[in-house]
Amino acid sequence: MRRILRSILAQVRPHQPPDANEVHDLIHDLTEHLKDKRYFIIIDDLWDTSVWDVAAHAFPKGNHGSRIIATTEIEDVALACCSYQSKYMVKMEPLSESHSKELFTSAVFGSGEQHSCHVNEVPDEIIRRCAGLPQAIISISSILASYGEANTVENWEQIQNCLPTNTTSDEILKEVLIFCYKSLPSCAQTCLLYLSMYPENYLILKEDIMKQWVAEGFIRAPTEKEKMEVAGSYFDMLVNMGMIQHIDIDYSDEVLYYAVHHMVHDIITSKSIEENFVTVIDYSQRTVRFSNKVSRLSLQFGGATYATTPARIGQSQVRSLAYNGLVSCLPSISEFKLLRFLILHIWADQPSTGVNLRRISELLLLRYLQVTCNDTVQLPDQLQGLKLLETLEINARVAAIPSDIVHLQSLLHLRLGGGTELPDVTGILKSVTLNPPPSSSGRTISLDGSGSPPESVKTIELLPPICRIPKWIGRLTKLCVLKIVVRELLMDDISNLQGLSALTVLALYVQQRTTEQISFATGALAALEYFEFGCGVLHLSFAEGAMPNLQRMKLGFNAHRGDQYGCLLFGIEHLSNVQEIVGVIGSTAGAEEHDLQAAESAFKIAIGEHPSNVSLKASYVVEEYGPLEKQHSVRGKDPSTSSELSGSQKQESEEAIKQKADNNSQSINWRSHNKEHESVESWNDTQSSMQKCSS
Repeated sequence: MRRILRSILAQVRPHQPPDANEVHDLIHDLTEHLKDKRYFIIIDDLWDTSVWDVAAHAFPKGNHGSRIIATTEIEDVALACCSYQSKYMVKMEPLSESHSKELFTSAVFGSGEQHSCHVNEVPDEIIRRCAGLPQAIISISSILASYGEANTVENWEQIQNCLPTNTTSDEILKEVLIFCYKSLPSCAQTCLLYLSMYPENYLILKEDIMKQWVAEGFIRAPTEKEKMEVAGSYFDMLVNMGMIQHIDIDYSDEVLYYAVHHMVHDIITSKSIEENFVTVIDYSQRTVRFSNKVSRLSLQFGGATYATTPARIGQSQVRSLAYNGLVSCLPSISEFKLLRFLILHIWADQPSTGVNLRRISELLLLRYLQVTCNDTVQLPDQLQGLKLLETLEINARVAAIPSDIVHLQSLLHLRLGGGTELPDVTGILKSVTLNPPPSSSGRTISLDGSGSPPESVKTIELLPPICRIPKWIGRLTKLCVLKIVVRELLMDDISNLQGLSALTVLALYVQQRTTEQISFATGALAALEYFEFGCGVLHLSFAEGAMPNLQRMKLGFNAHRGDQYGCLLFGIEHLSNVQEIVGVIGSTAGAEEHDLQAAESAFKIAIGEHPSNVSLKASYVVEEYGPLEKQHSVRGKDPSTSSELSGSQKQESEEAIKQKADNNSQSINWRSHNKEHESVESWNDTQSSMQKCSS
């Protein structure tokens, strides 16, 4: 419920991220914002009438012609959404046989000529048994696609014989999904069953799930890096089968969140109970079955006020615990003496002095701890007993960091919440994250201390703005991922980064507009695959041999009133392996439409300099550039322009630029959106690259 309301509020009021956490506060904020407005809202995949009954109160009635569309697979929910007036319901028809075959063939053989050659090879009986259900077609075709060239007639016949006939759509889809589950490798089956630890329709992050699979010991591989790669391949396999689905996708087609398909969730929950793999106590269900021996326990209390853990569950036997509910119902964690794995998603149902987790230091076998909370978390003064702890992620405000946190022998991954002072990490951590507090506008922290650099760190995320890039970062020879927001950027800072030979992902945002060209020298950032840069002005230079492995680039800058744009991207032709560039052009105060057009034109000219032997996809988004002018309160003088366009470039028309792009075999797609840029802390488009080095 909170997810839906917060998502709607964030989209209809993008300038102001939701501060409210309680449902009634979110409803009030939405109602006030939509009052006297004409709105059109789509809510996709509702699953319960109670959800609509509550959410409906957020949409004020009026005579402005507003409309709400809700999609669901459940007829009772559809009726509730239209006030039980069936004339407002529209039932989606199954795909026709020709469309079913087209979808099936493209999923198995891909598009293009190869696709066309195989259209007639698809057995009509398989198509008929899928009953025009897209999910069934995608799931079955993904199995056949996984066979590759080893695909045989026997494979087709085996699948055909497993598909049900003459039954309902729900039964067909259920049987297809069960067949897909049985077709998975045993390790992938285990990974999928694990997802029953989360409630139905719960949003998950790919990287989090991969790390949890590894921490649970499901993935077998020699090194941590290889384990993460295997985990990523399993996750992608489940996505391709439709068992895990994309939920939130931003305007640049980057996946933000995933969720388990609701029918798959039912299947794996039932299977987990059958195999005693995960015991789920869900307070939305009337009956709960569990064995006397519980190894993995998921307490899905939701908003239940008086929920309790059944007394028959032997807490001393539990090795993995996931809790989702109110802080008032949280069981005594210290009673779970043998816990190795702990996930706490807690909501404070009323103002409090904080969530007391001081006794977690008694869990001597704990290896993985993740806490998400809307209140301040109180950790123990010291964690010296947690000698096996490898991952500590606190997605909340922390009252105080344990004084000995950097002396934990096994700690590899550290994520800290907003309002937290970063400890002096000294050589043992593989990743460090400092999340911004909910209201951190303009807040900066200093990390310029002279302490010993954490040379084993592989991931650093410093999202509250810091003054400058710390000098010790240049000595992190194993650093793979760096995401950072700084107040100012000088050439010395770039020189400090250029020798990071293991860095594959760099996301760098600058508050103050730079007054000098930012240059990357020959050999700089040799392993970099993804580069994200945002600043009030764009003035980058790439020497021949710089970033030789760069594949994707995202660049953001602002259009200013009356600006004459010089060369935005000098030397872009040297980035020979770049496959995709995303541009984000914002509008500052006083900038008019022709200023935006000038910025667009200059950016197109810069992209057009890329060599002809590279297939380049460039997507442009015209919008107000949030991370600079709004999210982090940018200040600074207008920079002096160090170079100008040549006369011929100034005269080059947009049509000529497009023709030039066509001649260079470049695919340029122009998309104009009037929307806010996502906040800096999201940076979700780095996820796929991060998988390779987050271990």
